[in-house]
Amino acid sequence: MIALAAVFINIYQPANQNEKKISVPVVKEIVDAKPLVPKSKNEFDKKNNQILTVPKKNVQKNKIFILETIRVSPEGGLVVAGKVFPNSEVHIISKGEIIAKTVSDKTGEFVIVPKKLLKAGEHILVFKVTKPNNNIIIADQAIAVKLKEDLSEIPIVALINSESKIGTKIIQGPGKILSNEKMKIKNKISKLPDNLKPEISILTLTNDLNLKQINLTGYAIGGIQVDARISGKEVFSDKIIDNEWAVTLPNQLIIGKQKLSVSLIDKKGKIIAEDHLDLFGNEIKDSEGKTLIVVQKGDALWKIAYKRLGGGDKYLEIFNLNKNKIENPNLIFPKQLFILPN
Repeated sequence: MIALAAVFINIYQPANQNEKKISVPVVKEIVDAKPLVPKSKNEFDKKNNQILTVPKKNVQKNKIFILETIRVSPEGGLVVAGKVFPNSEVHIISKGEIIAKTVSDKTGEFVIVPKKLLKAGEHILVFKVTKPNNNIIIADQAIAVKLKEDLSEIPIVALINSESKIGTKIIQGPGKILSNEKMKIKNKISKLPDNLKPEISILTLTNDLNLKQINLTGYAIGGIQVDARISGKEVFSDKIIDNEWAVTLPNQLIIGKQKLSVSLIDKKGKIIAEDHLDLFGNEIKDSEGKTLIVVQKGDALWKIAYKRLGGGDKYLEIFNLNKNKIENPNLIFPKQLFILPN
């Protein structure tokens, strides 16, 4: 059982707070031990000469802080997503230093992907939130991570309580990963419910420079065939296999705006669902043969990087290739086309 050893580190508020020092409760190390007994409010840790409470009036008790996604790759790539107060600054603190920060959107959702990989060893990650009114909140949830040098080892990740009460929940580890993979396989081979509404979406588009053709991929629910065309021109079709499809069209794009359409066809030859995408010939040309991904509802840059590039920390590679389309890495929109790294 991973337990919590309550200690403190010093971090600082923004300059407009007069650099007032705050003591933040974090975990000192990941150890096998029984839960600790909470200290009294004014008790000192005489051995380390540290106060064991945070009686600061500008630090509020956390009321809303939810961690929804936590992923750590064997290389040390970290992705954290969750929900907090809208338009708040969120910091991840490790060993007294801020290793990553972001600002939550107007709904309170946030995603943090540190630029630097975590090193092999044990890490305790604590969250500091600064609300728009400059009130500071120390989240009551922290993350314990154990990384090994061996990249074939799945990192152990646990959600712990950053205050005196001990609460530990293993959220990633060899057993957890195995269970998740089995579930994916089971879901893939299981037949989809018959009552699902027919649906089709374009996922990627690649301009093959050598063959002068455009390769489309996507997914579909219901139907047996996909018909694709550009601006009402010739139709090209392919079958749907395991809810996935791929269609190849000749590159007939011009510089201006054109519409790419795909239709989902059922056994009777009827159209039961459609998807459309506005294409610009110069945008396809600028991709220089790299794959373009179509942003779907609910997507985030870290999620695209995690699925397409093997690690959420690689979202910066996507951002750097698409700076002209992304004003805020935490805010992307459905139907946007982003170039993916090779």
